[in-house]
Amino acid sequence: MRFLLVGQPNCGKSTLFNQIAGYKAIESNFPGTTVSYTESKFILNNEVISIIDLPGTYTILPHDYAEKVTRNYIFENNFDIIINVVDASTLSRGLELTLELLEMEKPMILVLNMIDSAEAKGISIDDKLLSEILSIPVVKTIGNRGIGVESALEMAYKTAGKKIANSIRFRKDVESSIAEIMKCIKEFIFNKRFTAIKLLEKDDYIAKKVTLCEDTGRVLSDIRKRIEESHGIDSEMIVSYERHGLAMDIFERVAKFSKPKRNFTKVADDVLMHPVWGYFFMTIIVIVFFNIVFKLGQPVEGWLTAIFDNLSHYLEHYFPASQFIGSIIAGTINGLSAGIGIALPYIFPFIVGLSFLEDVGYLPRIAFLVDAFMHKIGLHGKSIIPLITGYGCNVPAILSTRNMNNESDKFKTAFLATFIPCSARTIVIMGLVGYYLGGNMALLIYVLNIIVIAIMGKILTRIDEEPSPGLVIEIPSYHLPTIKSLSQKTWFRLKDFVYVAFPIIIVSSVILSIIDYFKLTNWINRLLSPITTFILGLPQKVGVTLIFGIFRKELTLIMLNQALGTDKIATVMTKTQILVFTLFIVFYVPCVSTIAALKMELGTKKTIVISLTTIAVALIIAFSARIIGNFVF
Repeated sequence: MRFLLVGQPNCGKSTLFNQIAGYKAIESNFPGTTVSYTESKFILNNEVISIIDLPGTYTILPHDYAEKVTRNYIFENNFDIIINVVDASTLSRGLELTLELLEMEKPMILVLNMIDSAEAKGISIDDKLLSEILSIPVVKTIGNRGIGVESALEMAYKTAGKKIANSIRFRKDVESSIAEIMKCIKEFIFNKRFTAIKLLEKDDYIAKKVTLCEDTGRVLSDIRKRIEESHGIDSEMIVSYERHGLAMDIFERVAKFSKPKRNFTKVADDVLMHPVWGYFFMTIIVIVFFNIVFKLGQPVEGWLTAIFDNLSHYLEHYFPASQFIGSIIAGTINGLSAGIGIALPYIFPFIVGLSFLEDVGYLPRIAFLVDAFMHKIGLHGKSIIPLITGYGCNVPAILSTRNMNNESDKFKTAFLATFIPCSARTIVIMGLVGYYLGGNMALLIYVLNIIVIAIMGKILTRIDEEPSPGLVIEIPSYHLPTIKSLSQKTWFRLKDFVYVAFPIIIVSSVILSIIDYFKLTNWINRLLSPITTFILGLPQKVGVTLIFGIFRKELTLIMLNQALGTDKIATVMTKTQILVFTLFIVFYVPCVSTIAALKMELGTKKTIVISLTTIAVALIIAFSARIIGNFVF
């Protein structure tokens, strides 16, 4: 049996999915988180059930990539029931998708999620009356607390396979046009009426999938022309307005209103979204965030690396590094020290903090506040979402550019996303600049990064001067995340480091020890010395670390200790060198995973252009820092 979770962005689908199937979808207080569908299995009434969390969509007449994924899955796959999840606090808007799904006449239930948010707004919903009007079961839930989830699943199980009879109709003239189109349909999708509605909406996907009578093209054109002249708008909008009107009417019939509880979101937004104070508090929040990450990570790093230092010294008595087996053991210990002692103390609080800001609902507000800035550098308002995502990882940031409206915006956004310091680069920034030069200096790197992105965005816009439309984004209510959801999301994002990066770190450390044992590091370092020593003024030994950094950015920091033969970096590198090295790592060629994502989304030629540009930018910035640093430090 197969259940589909379908709903508008930010309605809590992924919250329900994770309650049912464990933490396998990124559930966020941020619109449009799911870009591809997520599937899992669970057992209900001794039967294995597949549940699919589809990307949030406002309609199954798609306008972006995520909506296409949802439309294509519904139309091209077998399923037993649709679980339509609606944010109860915005029911009038959510019902528009519900009405569109009802037109398919497939088995379906309606889940009124976040019912507590609706009640806080003074909205009381008569679920029994709503069920009578829609002719489908309606269940109330509070997804983030698990309330009503079991009842929703039981109802879905009982309703699965039962076809519904949709009795809701549009106004007479619209229904007359639909009936005329139905006469021309031979083969249809789901039912003739649904197919006719989609043809009236000018859905090319449906037109290619169905069989029509001869001369249907002319008949369709005449019907559309007649109804458009009657209403004065496009036929697609006519159908949309019909659903909107019906949704509002149903909402008014089933909802009762009372005095809302004190609205924390409004009070908070009066300050945090203020045209002046909003930017002030945004700056304060970001500064506090990075200083907390640094203050928590620094002492833990010192404590953990001391443990591994003692272990390394102890084992060296029995397995000297001059022996082959000794070099392998030393490489393994160095890898463990780097992964556990250097990377983890910074990446863990960073991910926890980012997840908290995301779930609380502050990230969409940052997107809103910086939208004006995005336009000043000529970018689409939607670009802010991939760029913010990039602070976690550049790969999903690149993939999320699929939702951009055109290729120009997609290229520019993907290009700039490669400059965003992901969590791996954050490890380098915090582990070097934060640890040796202080948290405020580390923050300055992020400020510099934003300036570079602004300059690059302006340059890209001068090359392609296509105007960028505004950002339309849903601003959700503030929600205090539960400890369970926060810990699950942290682990979901951290496990990539534990399962993927951590083994690579250890293996890379061992490989570097073997290279060093066979005296190959000197050859590699001499090969790269025109860049490392001549341009950047760094110790020649750091050259080999740049190679490993292409695989994983955090490896540059981790391999640096081994390449220099000490974890006391400040004893062998000056403050200027530490800053120059970090800046080069932050800006130079993306990691292989990001390069693969770029190739998949933009093609080989554009990927090469982006990669070479990042190297050039990194060299310019790092060389400038070398000159300035000699005067400052």
